[in-house]
Amino acid sequence: MSRWDWQLRAQPPAVERLSTALPPLVGRILWTRGFRHQQSIREFLHPNYEQLDDPFLYRDLDVAVGRLMQALTDHEQVTIYGDYDADGICATAILVETLTALGGRVNWYLPERRAEGYGLNTAAIDTLAAAGTTVLVAVDCGTTNVEEIEQARQRGLDVMVLDHHLVPPHQPAPLALINPHRPDQTYPFRDHASGGVAFTLARGLLQAAADERPPRHSVPPGWGKSLLDLVAIATVADLMPLVGENRILVHYGLQAFRQTRRPGLRALFTVMGSDLQQVRETTIGYQVAPRLNAAGRLQHAGTALRLLLARQTDEARSLAEELQRINLERQRLTELAVLEAMDQVTRQGSQLGYVAYAPHWSPGILGLIAGRLVERVWRPVVVMTDSGEQVVGSGRSVPGFDLTAHLRSGEHHFQRFGGHAGACGFTLVSKDQRSVFSHWFRESLRSDDEARPKPQRPLFIDTEATLVDLTPDVFDGIERLAPFGVGHERPKIQLSGIRPVEVRTVGNDDHHLRLTGRQAGQLGQFIGFRLGPRKGEIHPNQSVDLVVEPRWDDWQGRRVPQLTIIDFRPGQ
Repeated sequence: MSRWDWQLRAQPPAVERLSTALPPLVGRILWTRGFRHQQSIREFLHPNYEQLDDPFLYRDLDVAVGRLMQALTDHEQVTIYGDYDADGICATAILVETLTALGGRVNWYLPERRAEGYGLNTAAIDTLAAAGTTVLVAVDCGTTNVEEIEQARQRGLDVMVLDHHLVPPHQPAPLALINPHRPDQTYPFRDHASGGVAFTLARGLLQAAADERPPRHSVPPGWGKSLLDLVAIATVADLMPLVGENRILVHYGLQAFRQTRRPGLRALFTVMGSDLQQVRETTIGYQVAPRLNAAGRLQHAGTALRLLLARQTDEARSLAEELQRINLERQRLTELAVLEAMDQVTRQGSQLGYVAYAPHWSPGILGLIAGRLVERVWRPVVVMTDSGEQVVGSGRSVPGFDLTAHLRSGEHHFQRFGGHAGACGFTLVSKDQRSVFSHWFRESLRSDDEARPKPQRPLFIDTEATLVDLTPDVFDGIERLAPFGVGHERPKIQLSGIRPVEVRTVGNDDHHLRLTGRQAGQLGQFIGFRLGPRKGEIHPNQSVDLVVEPRWDDWQGRRVPQLTIIDFRPGQ
């Protein structure tokens, strides 16, 4: 049975040709998404790198550039302190490469997830200070590290924070805090990943170097665009909205991918069995990012960072094969853990939210487990495990319920805590708190009106059409709207009154649904991924309504149209 609430977007008041460059059906889709004039459509279809805003509009970016240029001139040791996910890894690589290209003394540090946890820590700061670091740049972390930044300052380090996580009321006091969510932020675009923030700083550094007279630090013209493959990975992997500047960055980032000279990415695509020339945003989201993330989930993120920074083909090949092995293990552990966690959730009965715990789960896969459970139960979920002498956890929520805001009412349970509306991470104050916290979480939801169950998740439909409407030109036009992602998803089209001709399950364990259907004499082929268990809902003598995503699929060297079923219901 469907859990979706079908919602057709407002349609154009009259049939009008919004763009001569697109089929009318695709123009309708753009209209429903707010592009209602030819000028805005042209700008959307042709992202322009020159439309990126002045990097120095970012608060404190001028301070960071000034201090880093001084460090370059004085040959000071700069350390980039990153995070262990794909965004943090790519942001670290962007700054390491930029400062290296400008002649700087730069190294990097990534914390180990299990032993050190997220963000700056005092032991690492002491080690780096003792080794000669004078400038510490925290990327994809640091916004909540008030005490650690103060300790670094006392050790004589100048600290800069480049991050995109929410800024708490009690802010840290680094030399520069470059974060799109600062309350006083003046940069117009507010949805950069940390990789996007790092690239903006890189643009500022390159601009400052080009303006030097006489020039002391320089790179070839256009060199900065070679970083855009890393920016694309960071933006897509961290599920940032693919609108505004992010659309520009990912558009050009995909071009940079196809031309990349990075031995690491070339080696990774070889072990993935993928063609660099065919890279799309989905390639990043479903193939590249999981492999980079796997290193930090199960071992050390340094493996992924060294891959991106590798200059030798042999080293790159070895690192790519290691990431492939780690990712396969990550997949195996996740599948087992999801089965165990789902069993716990089932035994808890009907709840407004669920808690799962096992001491043997890897901390690095908790978010994956929680996300998979939310997909199944459509309720907020918190998943916990042991990490040394501590209990760590990760939470995922449903749209419309701010999980992080809710958990702030129970801050006394946490030693460390942070996140955003849809996801959070935490460390409990002690192992003894686990059962107390679990009980509090479930009970506290009962008094939170926002936690009332949303019986169906909204499914926004761009327009209605018929099979006859879905011509090759329409498929081509839809592809021109790419890249797709959060905030700009692949268009969804409603097809009504489809008469089933054949329905069967395919794939391992019959997970997927294959449907052949007829509408007004036109035959269509459909595939529904993970919809195999719903095969019995389609009856030979009853029409069905479908919501589909049209796309081209490469099959045995041929490009064929594919209609992917997102949901279906009995014909209305």
